Formats: sequence, structure tokens, C-alpha cells
Amino acid sequence: MSINLALGPVVSLFAGILILIVPRLLNYIVAIYLILIGLIGIFGWGAFQTRTTGMLDAHPPVSTQPAYAPAVPATSSA
Repeated sequence: MSINLALGPVVSLFAGILILIVPRLLNYIVAIYLILIGLIGIFGWGAFQTRTTGMLDAHPPVSTQPAYAPAVPATSSA
């Protein structure tokens, strides 16, 4: 079972709930929200993936060679 959780919508939901509960803190909540969304955008913390132990056991690591071979440049000897 794989659970994907996007961080941006969670931060938005939390900020919205705080604004409803404590409207006097609107300026601080908006400022913190914008800073967090900016950091998420810059550093790419958009989604977290969690795996259960059953999921880890079901897919062992792949240890085979790739199906392609990288191109080797031709060298000329003079």
C-alpha cells in the first residue's frame, strides 16, 4: 500500500483552519504560509511517499544490468 501526501495542500488546510479559529493572527498566518510554500517550491518537498513493510517485501531490489549499453565514442589512433 502506497500513500502519497502532498505538503502544499496540507499547509493550506492548516493555515485556513488557524485563520478561522484565530482571525487576529491573519497577518502572521499568511506570512508563514507564504514562506512555507516558497520553501516547498524551492527545495521540492511537494510529496512524501510512505511504504508499508509488506510493500517493501513484495518488491526486492533489482540487481540486473540495464538493457542498453552506453555508446562508446570512436577513437582514432594516429
